[in-house]
Amino acid sequence: MKKLLIYTTILSLFLVACSPYKGNWENIRIENADSPKNDIRSICFGQEGEMWVGTWGGIFKNTENNWLAQGPESYVETLFIAPDNTKWVGLWGGGVYKCEAGEIWDNVKEASPTNSVNVISADNKGNIWVGDWGGGAVNLDGNGEIDVNTKNGGAASYNGKRWISYKTEQVNLGDNSVTSIACDTNGRMWFGTFHGLSKKENGTWTLFNKQNSPLPDNDVYSLAPDSKGNIWIGTCNGLARLSGETWTIFKKENCGLVDNLILSIAEDSFGNIWVGTNKGVSVFDGSNWETYSISNSKLIDNRVQTITDWNKKVYLGTSKGISVFE
Repeated sequence: MKKLLIYTTILSLFLVACSPYKGNWENIRIENADSPKNDIRSICFGQEGEMWVGTWGGIFKNTENNWLAQGPESYVETLFIAPDNTKWVGLWGGGVYKCEAGEIWDNVKEASPTNSVNVISADNKGNIWVGDWGGGAVNLDGNGEIDVNTKNGGAASYNGKRWISYKTEQVNLGDNSVTSIACDTNGRMWFGTFHGLSKKENGTWTLFNKQNSPLPDNDVYSLAPDSKGNIWIGTCNGLARLSGETWTIFKKENCGLVDNLILSIAEDSFGNIWVGTNKGVSVFDGSNWETYSISNSKLIDNRVQTITDWNKKVYLGTSKGISVFE
């Protein structure tokens, strides 16, 4: 009996030690006082492992634990580092800028029809996609051609000389305000809008909304592909996982999700799905949920706006700074 108790105790300690929910926290602030610079919108890492952060007070690069201001000092909605290490930034009211080398940031005027950008991402070929507020989805390929896809205006490509328009029925984008963009492991492009989720596959656009699918709400705020080929969709009324043609809906009413307003999603190095909300971050290991908030952890703030996995650490960007979980 004593041996059984000892073995059970050892097994319990082993399972606790291996739990993906047990780890250490570190909090980082760009400024020690309350500041727009601590309102974190994007976290990226360059080829040398340096951290880049897009904030409501500009762009900052962390070098040897020092924060250096970079690029335009404006309201940063999104920051993206392409596979070729080019830095792309989308500003609220300032358009798109890029930095290919050194410290010179060039304005890419054609990339944002309205000058207000929600998201910048890339497809599996390295082509840059920009999600615009009211201007649709803009695609800039390696040859400098820009393809603007909108609901009402159809699609148009820009080859540096003229615009080429396409018929509206060729494009099935939810609406002109693109909130999120993701490329899954199969090369399919996904676009979140305020009127549903659009998929671009082999040149064909498909729209998913509450009327034709189990999508919990048409307001899509965040997207994330996982390593299994699934796409995770965060809405204002719950989380969805689309695996092939199978939908799984997660809400606080049917699982351990802390809130139904989903602001950010990411998969970590161990396959866990992190879901950021206004009330903390919930983590799903495929079977169980665990939530971290300011009341039960060292999370710096409950509003988790962006999540990045890097070098087996999870970086949580909040409205008051960065929390790192290892």
